[in-house]
This record gives sequence, C-alpha cells and structure tokens, in this order.
Amino acid sequence: MSSMTATETTAKVSQTEQQSKCPVLGPSGPGCPYSKGEKIPGPTAYPLIGSIPHLDLKAPFESMLAIQKQYGPIFQMVFAGKREISVCTRELAHEVCDETRWHKLVTSGVSTLRQVVQDALFTAHHGSRQWGISHRILKPIFGPLSVRSMFDEMSDVAEQLCLKWARHGPDHAIDVAGDYTRLTLDTIALCMMDYRFNSFYRDGQHHPFVKHMVAILSEADIQAMLPDWAGVFRPRAMRKFKKDIQLMTNLCRGMVEARRANPVKRRDFLNAMLQNSDPETGEKLDDEEIVRNLITFLVAGHETTSGMLCFATYYLLKHPETLAKAQKEVDDVVGTGPVTATHLGQLPYLDGVFREALRLMPTAVAFYVTPYKPEMLGGKYLVEPGEAVCLLLDPIHRDRAVYGPDADEWKPERMLQEKFEALPADAWKPFGNGQRICLGMPFTWQESKLAMAMLLQNFDLSMDDPDYKLKIKHLLTIKPEGFNIRAKLRHGRTATDLHGELRQKRAEGREMQLSQDVPLGREQDISILYGSDTGTCEALANRLASHLDGRGFKTTVGTMNSAVGKLPALSVFICGTYHGKPAGNAGKFMEWIEQLQPGDLGRANGGPRYAVLGCGHSDWAKTFYMIPLLLDARLEVAGASRVMPMAKINNAKDDAFEVLDRWTTGLLGAVQDGQGAESTSRAVSITVTKSPEKQPTAPAPPAGFSTATITNTKTLAVHPSTGRVEKGHVEFVLPAGTRYEPGWHVQVMPRNDSATVDRALSRFGLTGDDVVVVSEGGSGLDLPVGVPIHASQLVAGKDLRRAITRPEVLERLAELAADDTTKAALTAIKSALDENPQSLLDILDRFPTTAIPLPLAELLTLLPRMQPRTYSFSSCPTYMAAIDKTQDQQLASLTFSVVDQSASPTRGVGSNFLSSLATNDSIHISVRSGQETSTFRLPSDPLTPVIMVAAGAGIAPFRGFLQQRAELLKQGATLGPAMLFFGCRGAHDDLYRDELESSLADVVTVERAYSRPAAGAGRYVADALVGPRRDELVGLWGRGAVVLVCGTKKLADGVEAALGPALFEADRREGRIGVHVERDAWWDGCVDKGRYVIEVFA
Repeated sequence: MSSMTATETTAKVSQTEQQSKCPVLGPSGPGCPYSKGEKIPGPTAYPLIGSIPHLDLKAPFESMLAIQKQYGPIFQMVFAGKREISVCTRELAHEVCDETRWHKLVTSGVSTLRQVVQDALFTAHHGSRQWGISHRILKPIFGPLSVRSMFDEMSDVAEQLCLKWARHGPDHAIDVAGDYTRLTLDTIALCMMDYRFNSFYRDGQHHPFVKHMVAILSEADIQAMLPDWAGVFRPRAMRKFKKDIQLMTNLCRGMVEARRANPVKRRDFLNAMLQNSDPETGEKLDDEEIVRNLITFLVAGHETTSGMLCFATYYLLKHPETLAKAQKEVDDVVGTGPVTATHLGQLPYLDGVFREALRLMPTAVAFYVTPYKPEMLGGKYLVEPGEAVCLLLDPIHRDRAVYGPDADEWKPERMLQEKFEALPADAWKPFGNGQRICLGMPFTWQESKLAMAMLLQNFDLSMDDPDYKLKIKHLLTIKPEGFNIRAKLRHGRTATDLHGELRQKRAEGREMQLSQDVPLGREQDISILYGSDTGTCEALANRLASHLDGRGFKTTVGTMNSAVGKLPALSVFICGTYHGKPAGNAGKFMEWIEQLQPGDLGRANGGPRYAVLGCGHSDWAKTFYMIPLLLDARLEVAGASRVMPMAKINNAKDDAFEVLDRWTTGLLGAVQDGQGAESTSRAVSITVTKSPEKQPTAPAPPAGFSTATITNTKTLAVHPSTGRVEKGHVEFVLPAGTRYEPGWHVQVMPRNDSATVDRALSRFGLTGDDVVVVSEGGSGLDLPVGVPIHASQLVAGKDLRRAITRPEVLERLAELAADDTTKAALTAIKSALDENPQSLLDILDRFPTTAIPLPLAELLTLLPRMQPRTYSFSSCPTYMAAIDKTQDQQLASLTFSVVDQSASPTRGVGSNFLSSLATNDSIHISVRSGQETSTFRLPSDPLTPVIMVAAGAGIAPFRGFLQQRAELLKQGATLGPAMLFFGCRGAHDDLYRDELESSLADVVTVERAYSRPAAGAGRYVADALVGPRRDELVGLWGRGAVVLVCGTKKLADGVEAALGPALFEADRREGRIGVHVERDAWWDGCVDKGRYVIEVFA
C-alpha cells in the first residue's frame, strides 16, 4: 500500500475540519450540502423593524397570504429581530409535524400571552413540567363520554340563542360573530365551571371579560411584531395591557374562590383542577395555576369555536345548495322533536360542513414548531433549534397536490368520513399537532353541531346583505368582519311557539306494565360447568346462571375440572377448543370422561342429564368445535342423557350473548319437560316514585365481578389527522384478594354512558336519575325488586349500542306496530340487517311511541345483555409494586385500541368505556382462576431465549413479560436473549417506545415494522421476520427459543408463513427432526411442546 501524499493529507484534514463544523450529522467533504443550505426566499428585512413594513397591521392575515403567493411554498420574514420561516404545502407540513424531529414552539402572539397565563396548557413551552401535570389532570374531562354528559348545559345556552333570534324577528340584522361569541363563551363557562355569564341578557353588550380579552389579544398581536425595546415608547398601551390582564385575572380568581367557598358535586373542569391530583407525580394545581388555565380555556375555547361557526354559516349561505343539504339532513334525522346527543352522531354532512369550513378558514391560522437539532427542511433549507417554523394553514389546506384543482372551492362532500379518512397525514391541521393538539376538540365539535342543528331545524337563514364580500377580522383567531344574517322561524311558528317547544317538560309518574310468561323451575339444581382459557366461556356461564337464577333455578357455576368423578344430576357445559386441546381448566375432566366405559355414568349416577354449548372460531377450520363435539359424544356414550342438541357459537361472526339468549329459551323448555315445572303469567310494573322512603339501592357488581379503582389513565396514540384517541392505557388497584401474573386475562364489564341511558329511557319519560320501583313480577329481568333504584339501573346490564342480530326482535316490534306503514318499514329494516346493522335504540328512534307502543319492561327483555370484554394484563405485579409502594393491593394495567364509534356506532362499547375513565373511577372486573396453567407465559427457565411478535395493542402481554424480566434482572438472574417484533402504523402509535428504550432496554431487543411510515416504504411484522434479523432468529430457535405471538388471526398466519419454513429447514438441517417429518406435523409438534404459542384476539 502506498503512503498518503501531502495533498491527500491536506484534503483529508480539510474534510475532517468541515465535518466537525457541519451543523448536521451527515456526509463530509467539499460538497457537503449541510454546511449552509440554500437561502430561503422572502421579502427584505430592515434593521430594527425587520419585515413589518411588508404587513398591513390592520389586515395581517391577508398580508401574509399575499406574501405567500409571491414567494411560494416556503418563505422567511423577520419579527422582533428573529427569523420566522413559513411552510405552505402539505409535504413540508408533514415533515415538520414529525414529533421525533420537531416540537412545538411558543412564539409570536402566543408568546406574548405568557404575560397573562404563563405555563397554561396553550402557552407552555415544550417540555414544561407544569404542562404535563395540567394535561394529565384535565384530559379526562374532555373524553368523549365526559363531553357527552355536558349536552344538557350546551342545549341550555343554544336554546337562549334560538330564542333571541326568534324574538328579534325575520327582518333584524344579526351580528353573527357577536352572537356566536356569546354562545360559545357562555357554553364553556357553564359546562366547565358552572358559571353563567348570561351574555344574551346584557342589552347587546358583551360581558366585561370579553372586553378585556379583546383588548389583550389586540395588544398581544402588536407586541409580537415589535422588538422588545419598543414597549419603552408605548407606556400608555403597556399600562392598559397590564390593567386588562389584572381585571380578567381577578374575574377568574373570583370563580375559583366562589367554588372553594361553595363546593358542588360536579365532574367539571373547575372541580378537576381543584380536587384531582396528577396521576404521575401526585401533585395538585395551586390557585394561580387554576386561574391561568381558566383564562386559557375561556379565551381559546370560545374564540376558535365561534369562528368556526361563523365561517360555516357564511359558506352555507353563500352556497344555498349545501345549506339545503344540511337542513334536509337535520330534518330527516331529528324531525321536529328536540335535538339529542344521539342525533349528533347521525349528521355526517354537518361534520363535512365544519371540516370544510376549517379547511378553507382555519380559525387558528398557524402554529409553530422548531427542531430538536439542526435540520435540513425540504432537504435543502437549514433550520437551527430555536428558530420558528410557522405552519401557515390556509395554503396548506388548499394544497392542490392534495385537494385537486378545485382546492379553493367550498365542497363539504370532500370532507365526508371516508374521503376525510383517506386524506394524507397532516393535510388538515386546524387543531394543532401531536401531543399538543387541542384538548377541547371533542367539546368544540359537540357544541358546534348542536348549535347548528338547532338553528337549521328552527330557522331559514339568509344574508342581510346578499352582496357581502368576506372580510377577515384577526385577533388570536380569525372571524368574518361585518357579516350579518337574518333568521326567519320555519313552519309558520312564532317565538312563543318555539319557547313552548323548547321548554316542554318530560312526563312524570308514568307506569308501564307487561304481562309475560316467566317459566319457573321449582328450585331445580343446575350445574353450569365451563372450560375457558380466554374468559369467553366463563362469561357465558355466569350470564346463563344469572338468567336462570331469576326463574326459580338454583345454579352453581364451576370449571369442568371441578366435576371430575362427580358429575351432577343436571349439567350445562360451555367450552371451546384451544389449539386442538381443551382449556386448562377442562383438561382433567376430558381425560376422565375419555376413560369412562359405555354406560358408566348411567350405572353410577342414575342417568345424569346434560346440555353442551360449544364455542369455536371458523378461522381455525381444523379444530372447529373439536372439544365440544367430543364432549357431547363421550357423555352420551358414557350413559348421560342429552337434554337438547348441542348448540354452537362461531366467534368469527356470532354475537355470543345473543346466541346464548336464544338457546336459553330452548333450554328452559327442555329442562322442564316432564319435570313438573310450571309456567305463570306475571305482571311486571315499573313505577316512578318522587319521594322514596329509602335511598335508591346502589348498583352491585354483576355475578362473578368485583370493583377495582382507577389510579391512572394515559393516551398512547392519537390519529395524526383527526386527533381521535386510537390507543389507551389504564392502571387500577385490584380488589382485595385478587391476584394476577403477566400473560393473564381480565374481564371488564363496560357501562353505558349517561347520554345513551337517557336516550333509552326518554321514550318512557324517564331519565337515568329518576327513582323507580320494580314489582315482584320483575325478578326475571335480573333487577332488584320492591326497593327504590335509579332508572339507569334498568338498562345497566344491557348493551344499548349493540346491533340487533335476532330477527325475532323486529318481528315482535312489527306485532306491536300501530299501522301497516310502520310494519312495512320494520320488515324492510329486518331484511337489511346484515348490510345495515342497527341497534334497537336506533330503530325505535325512527318511530314515535304511538307507532310502536312498546312497554318498558318488554324493551328490557329485547335489549341484548351487556357482554364483558376480555383484555390481557399489560403489567407485572411485582414491577408495579416497586413503582408505587403506597398500595397494599396489587396494581395492574390494561392497553387497548379505541374503536371509532362515529364510523361504527354499534361497536367499541368496551374500548370507549375504558377511554372515558378518569382517576378514582371504579370498574367491575373479573380475574378468573386457573390461569396458572396457561401456556402463554415466559419460559420457566430465564435463560431460554424468547421471540415475541405483536401488532398494535397486542403488545399488552409482552409489556408485562418484559417488566417481569426486568424484575428478574434486578434480583440478579441471568437472562437469555429476548426479541420483540412490533408492528404499528408509524411513530404516532409506536406504543411504550420510551419505556422500551429506557427502563426495559436491558431485557429486550426491539425490531419495529411501520406499515405507514412518514417517509419511505412501509412493511409489516412478517416482513421484519424474514429481513436482516432472520439468521439471528434461526440461531435463537436452535438454542431452544420459545415464540410467542399476540394479535389477530391474520398476524398469526403471517408469522407462521414467514417464520415456519426457515425454522423447519433449520431443524431438518441440524438433525433435530427426521428427514421424513412433514412440515405440518413438525409445526403441530412445536405447538404441542409450547415452542410456538399464540394468543389471538378479534
């Protein structure tokens, strides 16, 4: 090798020096593109005053858009001596919304507002400890179910708006921006802090809070564009600014002091700040922090919402054909009755209207980010940490590469659900980005849809000036300026008529009766025996017992193993098949039953009777119903008498509880045949009582369940475009005496939200808080009888959102129908159930009570029972105990995916219930016994290598396993290698990444597969298994590794297809199996030996 020349040495030194100076880690050498980057275009910046001369301070928004049109997708300006870079395309926005590289920057007018509210939610700097505390305390208040519970207060204020417009008459010019400001300010004050500004009763004047707020926002915008020293030359403006801040602060401080002096029992924003502690640190907010957050939500919360309503109204009136569509949708869904929370979910066109309004006129016109380290924006523009990058939303939302050549046109249809979901990431960002996305978005959306629905239902709207041209008024947000409308009551009504309709009182004291046949079993004993690994069969067993207990039977529930050698006289078996084998708590019973000779049971027990309900999944064709069929046949051969043919539940498509309910009817008849059972007709009455002698009985946990208390909740992932929560995490204290291990399952019994309960009861003039008494005849309804209960308990055990799967429900409604038109409509609904699943409440909402006079007691018999949901624990008890040493009982956590109920209103009851929980809430859970025998667990020898494969929330049990490994490591154990292959869509739902890279980093190697990454091609978990890690996996398999898979059936099949051939060939090549062994037989052997274990969820 020749020695290096002097020239080469000099060149190498030069390259090294340049690389050391390069602000971005990247290629070195004379051609390094990172040393300077290209110059960002923009208008000239002048000494001291920067870019201010290029702006019209009376119309800064329009000025910025004019500059953007001149300079294109990216430009820079200078304000207060600092460079500000504006990005104006979806592609650049997508780059800077990557939270692994960029974070929120508080600057411009928002930075000035820190003089008012300091580290409040909206104005806190990135990484603020105080922001984290406030965010964790307040986030549960803005969950979908919590917001839905505020519906009545929202309706209260919206009614005030409607009555004001009605009383002014059809020729009055309405200041839309002013009235929407009154609406949104009063709504947020009433819902969040039980405070009434009464803005509609102030003779056209705004509340003083608004006057001070407008002055502060105007001054903040001016200060944002001026250098810091400019305040010296504006003493009068600065004095007024400070005075306005003090007056607004004093008003909010008075709200806090009033609530402390007169506490109320409400789950609202103010109580959350006064009473709740941060679940992570245990800290509470002090009064000054509470005041700052009150100001933040009153200002930011009402400004953005009123602006959205203004622009939606403007565009609807500017385009009458879309106004007609929106009004028709409201008429079709709501009719002439009151708008309900349920109706709001059935107004997709209104969703499109608001999304399109925010696309064309995002009320918060921009937000700012800055990089963690020097970044080359767009691959060519150097941006240093601390420099402001402004996402200018108007041009981003009108990007023709996303929205096409008609991007500037008003088309709500383009923002309907399917098209909206199909938008590329970060194409629509009116609520901000990532972890700093607007917390109040669900509140804003419900409030706006309710107000607009009520206005469209009751008024014909028109512009006061048909030639009005849109002009923008800019403060913290933007609104139309000088935009007035007129409102004429529809259908010839008067303001007095409207007042009467809005104030209709609910009927009270109604009594509903139902005569029905309730079969009684004369205290017959029935043993219900289950074999269950995942909890489904156990849940069915408990539900069947509850059903039979109310009909005179004496039931005992137990595992099949508990009946070995002592089969009861009358038994019901509910079991499934797990990888071709019985469940762990049924294995011994199956061994015993297979050893019996023909007739053994008949001779020993006088001919016991039995029935079998088998569970299976059609995706597992080879073992479909294998164990239930074998059980049914062996019992008969051994001499037992079959009561009725075996029933089957296909968990791939059947609603298990619906099948159980239908089967139970046949079971009752079969059991009673020849047994002297009687049938009687009982009158069931449900009576409202205004002054009960006793306090209403508190609801008890369902049979087999007990109460756990929530200690912490977290949002793990939100949709990057919509901000909808996609993955969640809850932690709770287990009931006394309850234990678990990593890999175990827990059943959670969801609860209906209050709005859905009221929806079900409103048909009968009831609310969930009414007190009722159920007569003795109602024992078959599984309700307390003869004692006061809240009406909400009537439907507590019913799944009010679940789609109907039983045709006989529709047939019964048709029998009750009062006319042929209603019968025909119900027949049509019945024939379309498969294509258009609907809940019973959905169907009843379409018909008045006079059309289907369904008694309440009968409604309760038709509604499907609430079904517990089964989850894997996502924690290890010893690990959790080390984190929180204050708890005497075991701590546990769950990880779950949240189903979007706007797209699937009949699904996601369990996950949305979990998502709604807050600290100190209670839930009903059941941790079944016998899980010690489960094969889905870590190897008993910690040196055994472990290969784990998961996607999405399937990471749950593996988090528990990794915590268990961390505890073993802490105790000095030597661990074998562990690998986790984890699939997710992208960085936004890369669950528990911080933990996996910190506290759990020493116990696992993680290989991630992003299916929809922000950049580059996507891949799935199966792709990762055959990638660069393939040889490593094969090596671990040769050392005796165990493969654990948790996810969908599709994932499990993909893992088998990707990994199976490689491992099979390795075993054959190394002589671990014979050359004549077929791959299927080898794979079955791996499953039998516990080398390959899967846990599949739907």
